[in-house]
Amino acid sequence: MTTASQGKQTEVQIDKLSPQQLEQYSKVFEQEIGQLTQSYTQLVTATKKFQESKTVIDTMGNKGRDRDVLVPLTSSLYVPGKLDSEEKVIVEVGAGYFLEQSYDKAKEYADRKIKML
Repeated sequence: MTTASQGKQTEVQIDKLSPQQLEQYSKVFEQEIGQLTQSYTQLVTATKKFQESKTVIDTMGNKGRDRDVLVPLTSSLYVPGKLDSEEKVIVEVGAGYFLEQSYDKAKEYADRKIKML
């Protein structure tokens, strides 16, 4: 069995470990698996959000100007609004920054993020 500690890999012969040491290794591996599972779940969730955003962009692009829409303020709070432009949307690009982009550029952004994730 090979383990990594501080960037170095060391080989451990499990047949020479005491039951307490085996239990300790087991706990470490369970924690690492838990962290990997949590990270994977977060990546899947983020990917789904970008896919949903792309679907919304497609839907909004077909509605036209002055159409009624629900604007998301949080993941569970929406307020009524009207589309102001037929050509552009505002896209959150992270850390509270927003960009005004065309529908096509916004879809490309969502595609890039989905690919990256």
